[in-house]
Amino acid sequence: MFLMLKNTQVLYFNLTDFTVEVLREDLLPYFLRSNIKKSSNMKDILYNVQTVKSYLSSRMLSLSRDNAKKIYAAFQIPQVDSIDNRVNICIKCKGVSIQDSYWVQEENESDVWESINIRQNKLKDIIDLSLGGFSPTITTSIICPELTTKGLFRKGWVRLGNTLYLLKSDKTRDCVNTKMEVLASQVLECFENKIDSITYESDTKNMLDGEGQVSICKNFVGEEYSFVEAWEAMDYCRRLGINYRKYCMEQWGAEFASIPVLDYIIVNTDRHTQNYGFMMNNDTGRIERLAPLFDFNCALVADYFAHDARDTLSQMFNTAETLRELAYQYRKYTNMVFNEDKFMKVVERNENYKFIFEKVYERIQELGLA
Repeated sequence: MFLMLKNTQVLYFNLTDFTVEVLREDLLPYFLRSNIKKSSNMKDILYNVQTVKSYLSSRMLSLSRDNAKKIYAAFQIPQVDSIDNRVNICIKCKGVSIQDSYWVQEENESDVWESINIRQNKLKDIIDLSLGGFSPTITTSIICPELTTKGLFRKGWVRLGNTLYLLKSDKTRDCVNTKMEVLASQVLECFENKIDSITYESDTKNMLDGEGQVSICKNFVGEEYSFVEAWEAMDYCRRLGINYRKYCMEQWGAEFASIPVLDYIIVNTDRHTQNYGFMMNNDTGRIERLAPLFDFNCALVADYFAHDARDTLSQMFNTAETLRELAYQYRKYTNMVFNEDKFMKVVERNENYKFIFEKVYERIQELGLA
């Protein structure tokens, strides 16, 4: 089998025969780059096989996600959350994902990228199942985004016109996480000279447990770039002896530094290393820019419940630093500008959440931005 980047073969692997061969090191996923041993030592051969398995497994939907078991059932997939089962699923669905342009091609297969690219081809959505939680009644093509969309909250993809949109919701009675995600994205739009961030809109949709609030955002990955999760870049830097933080600051300076500062302002307790990252040029394999910030459904929730979460451990670097500590550490490297007029308009549109905006504004003042 081949791991492909669009129509370019980047890795050959035969897991049964314990064979792994790098074809294009410069175009490999960062998970695998500089991570395949070249020796014929049996220990290294087994390491390579396990590494490829780990990569394929990492692309797949976890059974822990809300409605995941129903999604598995719709495709008659065994509900076993093991690496081998996830690898088999990945191969069956060709590992196609909306977040990048990698996929799995079997030997002597005639499929090309243009025929299976789910960002461009007609999408058979299963939104009523993946988001609404309704029991599966039909099967659909296994080459779909639902099997390779990560995260634990209920979600699903739909195509409106020529654009893909992600719909998300949560289990709380009042859809608190979903409402706060929309609110947080509006707060972030009140800052200039920062990292780009995804805009979330609000809507309602019928769920198995009644009508629920959903957040909606556009897909931000196109054909020229692939999204690289931060943990992949961190591990790659570690293998090459590169200081990850220093490298990010050298490349993107104030833009990168704005991430922990903004997360502190909106008390985002879930900026783990799959929830931010970089955009890789699909032609060169090089990371060229930061990906826009996304996934805010854990932001502002502490404020909503009147819980002081400023000293919650940040997950951005997998260290013992808190949200507050990272914000103070990186604030001096930013050149963000707070647009107070725009902020007040957001407050006016969301009068019911004035108590939340008061907390947000306190942190903005605390950091010397207002």
